[in-house]
Amino acid sequence: MTMRERILAVIQGRPHDRVPFVQYTGLAAPNEDVWAHVGRHRVGILQWTSVHRVDTPNCRLEHEDLHLDGRRIRRSTLVTPEGSLIEERGFEEAYGSSSVCRHFVRTPDHYRILNAYLRDGIVRDNYDAYRQVDAALGDDGLPLPAVERSPYQQLWVQWVGLLDLSMHLADCPEVVEETIAILTGRARRIFDIVAASPAPYIDVPDNITAPPIGLDRFERYAVPLYRELAGRMGG
Repeated sequence: MTMRERILAVIQGRPHDRVPFVQYTGLAAPNEDVWAHVGRHRVGILQWTSVHRVDTPNCRLEHEDLHLDGRRIRRSTLVTPEGSLIEERGFEEAYGSSSVCRHFVRTPDHYRILNAYLRDGIVRDNYDAYRQVDAALGDDGLPLPAVERSPYQQLWVQWVGLLDLSMHLADCPEVVEETIAILTGRARRIFDIVAASPAPYIDVPDNITAPPIGLDRFERYAVPLYRELAGRMGG
């Protein structure tokens, strides 16, 4: 079996000749360097991609890179017709990964601005970009197409942060639920594109950890969308 066939067999639960060892493209080291050390037939590649894109004709993101106390910080400003929100991310040097120091949404009033951005989003297919990645990988691996995180995960990871989101759910649940409804509708528009796409599988990048979401919120905000997407993919 080729690495491509082997990886897909594992994902789809089919028989395979051996368990594939894979890396995200270029994460630990450039693919060619890894293959030179261990052999091309021993390491497969997964490359993040997407079968959709979201255009926001009336909103934009502006980025500014800063250095504070020797650390690289990226300040991102989300500009919408309803106002602007600011996020700050700190980067580490080894892999260039980042973590949020300041989330976009910090007060209940900020949801109004976030909602303006989310409502502005036009979901379109991105099949050509997916096919280009697929063709470039050949027998060495597979594209790893992803949808967005489910609404609760998206809010606490990307937009609000766990502490503030928990407080907002307690103090003004109707405000949070409005945003969750918008995100759910957007997820379903993405699912329509996924269902008609050439991708044989799809990733939901939730990285669920039990304590932050809890059983009630997991069953309410995540499970129904997982089941809906699986059904549309023929699962």
